[in-house]
Amino acid sequence: MNNNIEQRKTRVKNGQIRASAYSIIGSREYQQDYAGLILETDRLLAVVCDGMGGLNGGEVASREAVRLLLADYDENPPQDHFTDFLCREAVRMDQLVFDLKDENGQLLKAGSTVVSVIIQEGNLHWMSVGDSRIYVLRDGTMVQATKDHNYRRELDEALARGEISREYYTKEAATKRAEALTNFLGMGGIRRFERNSQPLALEDGDCILLCSDGLYKRLDEHQIRALLVDNLVNTRVAAKRLVEMAMALAARGQDNTTVIVIRYHTLQEEA
Repeated sequence: MNNNIEQRKTRVKNGQIRASAYSIIGSREYQQDYAGLILETDRLLAVVCDGMGGLNGGEVASREAVRLLLADYDENPPQDHFTDFLCREAVRMDQLVFDLKDENGQLLKAGSTVVSVIIQEGNLHWMSVGDSRIYVLRDGTMVQATKDHNYRRELDEALARGEISREYYTKEAATKRAEALTNFLGMGGIRRFERNSQPLALEDGDCILLCSDGLYKRLDEHQIRALLVDNLVNTRVAAKRLVEMAMALAARGQDNTTVIVIRYHTLQEEA
């Protein structure tokens, strides 16, 4: 059991949803990923946060953000407007992380990404801030639901608006700062949300993947898809193999890597 994952499951025969989480610290000194999963017969809340900050700052930020969402969901689970709930929670998480202090009473100046989903009545609702990702796999085709909140995204949008030249875009996009986050929890004001405006009606066999950037920066989308397709019979196996493959392919160092694999069925499936 990963100590940076909080899981609460109610196992009920013929449940429509199966979900599993798995995480590794990789070659980093600190584990700054944190995840949470609440699974019941026919509904689910899942969240992955990837923290950032000096020493244990990112660890505290991601952990406290996840715990806030889980506690709020437990205390008063939403009955409708699920994506609005997730966005309101992100605002609360942002303020919580912004206000975190160290043992000397100084602001921790930490941050965290967040991806979160709710499945209720066969519909998927999701929200994202930062560059952790959500993928949806259906009938062998996988799509990235979220968009990364980084400098590259800003460049893409500026180029599309005609505000920068192609030459400037190419030069900037080739730098390391292209991956720098421009939006995350802990800024003291979220600049933008990724969310689905309409719920996605799930079909039998659909798979949803939540992951920190340690996964997709090591495995490309073809590799991720292939591993999911080959291991869909069991979400526990799929989650573990995704993370282990990322670690196996790390030539020099591997970031913290955390995944939650969810599979939806209209009928009973894996035990």
